[in-house]
Amino acid sequence: MNRQRTKRFFLGLLLASVLVGALLPLPTLLVGEQQGATRLAIPLVLDQSFTYEYLHSVLKTPVQEKFILAPGHDLLLESTTYQSLGVGTPFLPGEGELENHNGLYVLKGQNRTFHQLNLGLVDFTKQAILYRGSRYELADFFTSGSLIELQVKSMTPAELIWLSLQSFQERR
Repeated sequence: MNRQRTKRFFLGLLLASVLVGALLPLPTLLVGEQQGATRLAIPLVLDQSFTYEYLHSVLKTPVQEKFILAPGHDLLLESTTYQSLGVGTPFLPGEGELENHNGLYVLKGQNRTFHQLNLGLVDFTKQAILYRGSRYELADFFTSGSLIELQVKSMTPAELIWLSLQSFQERR
């Protein structure tokens, strides 16, 4: 009789843990069209930072902007990395601390906070989100000329599953 009770107790505990886990909110990077549906959701659980990468429209060299999650689900621009100085690349003393690592420029200490990022998708800029070794090409989710919004919101695993199902249905 004791074994039966113990078994039921652990089964109940497991079920309760699964239910609580399904309702536990997680910070999630949502990427969607402005005023439209979310096309990509990346839970920021194991690492609360991501990189936005693109080719500079004038210099045609790669730029990486590293963002970290700030209080209130804001995005803090931690650093910008690029390969050449020129039009549109930050370099003034008030913009942060610029370091030169053998021709790779890293601007740190920018301390710019955003509630959301608004982007326009342009084919030749090869825009992507990098997170924990994965690369998400924005052109795989949006058409050229799309106005894109990146923001962080709390979502439960159940909501993420529902969002994934909706996205899957829309792509069919």
